[in-house]
Amino acid sequence: MNQDNFVTIDGREIPIEGEANLLELCRKANIDIPTFCYHSHLSVYGACRLCLVDVEGRGIVTSCSTAPTPGMKLRTNTDEIRQMRKIAIELLLANHDQSCPTCPKSATCRLQDLARRLGVTEVRFKRTQKEAPRDLSSPSLVRDPNKCILCGDCVRVCAEVQGI
Repeated sequence: MNQDNFVTIDGREIPIEGEANLLELCRKANIDIPTFCYHSHLSVYGACRLCLVDVEGRGIVTSCSTAPTPGMKLRTNTDEIRQMRKIAIELLLANHDQSCPTCPKSATCRLQDLARRLGVTEVRFKRTQKEAPRDLSSPSLVRDPNKCILCGDCVRVCAEVQGI
């Protein structure tokens, strides 16, 4: 392979073919990297800190906001990255509504799924936010800030897609 046109991911050479960021390149290579805040049709937010990768010479970066550079070498699943992802999930769970059994999303909840996949069996952090009231002002949706995962999707969709 032409050395000027690929990125080495976990020891595999993956060609750069117009991918905007490392996350897209990893997904093309069928490497599963968790995310909450990345949406390919919205601006990059980079807040969830789950899509971390270790880039040789640069350290740990968010893959959603880092453009691929020819010759770049990265690792996606080191012990350090797994621990950082686990802490990020624990921090989200610490301030999350804990009524999971009665939540309509319980069987399809990405937060629960990622917590299981990352081995989160307990939350070591205390809740720092007070319970907030649900916003019922819209006839179209109910916004429950106690279930917010800080992905920013609602704000970006309203601003970038809906225009409100």
